[in-house]
Amino acid sequence: MEQLFIGVLNNAITVSALIIAIIVVRAFGKKMPKWIACMLWMTVAIKLVVPIQFESVLSLIPSGKPIPTNISMETKPQISSGISSVDEIVNPVISQSFTPEKAVSINPMQIFFHTGALAWLVGMAVMLIYAATTYMLIRKKVSASVKIDSRVYECDDISDSFILGTISPKVYIPSSLSDEARVYILKHEFAHLSRYDHLWKPLGFLILSVYWFNPLCWIAYILLCRDIEYACDEKVTKNIEKGEKAEYCRVLLENSMQRNMISACPVAFGGTDVKDRIKNIVNYKKPAFWITLASIMVCAVVGVCFATSRNTNTTSEQQTVKLAQAQAENQEQTPKSEKSVWTRLYEGDETAADPKLELKETTDPKIIDFINKFYEAQASGDIETLKGMHKDLSEYSELRTKAMADHIEKYDSFNIYNQPRPHEGTNIVYVFNTVKYKEYDKPIPECSWFYIYTDENGELHVNDNIADEATKEEWKHIDLASMQPSVLKVYKKYPQVDNDTYEKVIIKLNDEVAEQIKAEVNKNN
Repeated sequence: MEQLFIGVLNNAITVSALIIAIIVVRAFGKKMPKWIACMLWMTVAIKLVVPIQFESVLSLIPSGKPIPTNISMETKPQISSGISSVDEIVNPVISQSFTPEKAVSINPMQIFFHTGALAWLVGMAVMLIYAATTYMLIRKKVSASVKIDSRVYECDDISDSFILGTISPKVYIPSSLSDEARVYILKHEFAHLSRYDHLWKPLGFLILSVYWFNPLCWIAYILLCRDIEYACDEKVTKNIEKGEKAEYCRVLLENSMQRNMISACPVAFGGTDVKDRIKNIVNYKKPAFWITLASIMVCAVVGVCFATSRNTNTTSEQQTVKLAQAQAENQEQTPKSEKSVWTRLYEGDETAADPKLELKETTDPKIIDFINKFYEAQASGDIETLKGMHKDLSEYSELRTKAMADHIEKYDSFNIYNQPRPHEGTNIVYVFNTVKYKEYDKPIPECSWFYIYTDENGELHVNDNIADEATKEEWKHIDLASMQPSVLKVYKKYPQVDNDTYEKVIIKLNDEVAEQIKAEVNKNN
């Protein structure tokens, strides 16, 4: 459910720019035919409903997925809006507020999205219940109507004309209407039917029910309802004389009803922004061909620029090129002798290597036995054994280990390396191995890093709290050790996880494990 909620959030964020662009176009395009304005809102609907992300090099939307789908499982959650200044402001706040602590049993980001998903579902249910209740009340009100034509019904209990129904829509008119008013009102309502407005308005409300938390979506729906009425008025009055226009406006004014609530139904004659509608009718002139053509071109430009997103691969390549150029410039400007050891190691300068920190395959039977025992406990979900091997094993780690054990078939192909430790009794250990998941037919390569220490009884333990407890000197030692050429050479010997494997197995597996953890927490509470 959280993954669906994140997808909805991403849509709500990226569609906001499109809605703002359409509002601007509407404000400056006074002469634009109103049916084209309705087409613009259709692009909003398509973007919010269609799950496929359309990409374009002309897009002004830097990222189609500013919130990563697996953000709730990340140890350092961050957004990727595609706008560096925004990321620089938002990500530190997210990291500070939602980075999971080892002592805490549940990842705070998971709690945030779980709570958000529940609130989203409650809000959506309220919107749909409201729409259904409104519809049933109106149906009850017109239950005593009299049929006067194939699709027209007359009712004593209503004071406004409207269309009700989607599959088999019917026009309901007050029985008190004069013959002249009835002619214009029926023209208006049948224009709605010919434009399928009885479908577009409920569809718009249904989409609004999903994206109810976005204020811009409410604005878009309100403007859609107005543009539907404007377009219908234009359809009725475009080929009639001024005198008939005046009569139509009089009927519209006399039959207007003040409505303060937004609803999905019905499509009513005098229900929306009557004053502006009359102004639009009086000032309406059939637009020249070039105005219509220009309006269609504007629609196309808005759609391409704001309803699509940039190609993420292209963006990534551009960023990589810029980074490489910046590094090359720094290398030219900074003398080799003035660079720090860490920088030289990062740039691949093997002359900066420290022979004392060389990575070697371990021959210590105690470390080998410890690692084998550790992975056996992981694969079987043996929490008691892991508790004896960890300095601090959080409740969240316990729940995750148990959940992962249901999916792990076995660990295999171990290669264990270590480096001289920061001080006596500690070990920096690299483990290269494969893991066979039950859901995937091939073993997946893994690499894990351990900081292992020896207690007063000579027993080995994993220190998970190294990030909190390491001194500045220890971290300096660990940083330099991790950048040694011998470490990089060993890494290159082993295959990396390809994107296909990561997308199809790891992310899906993390989602399933997260669901198992939540179910276990709810059961215990």
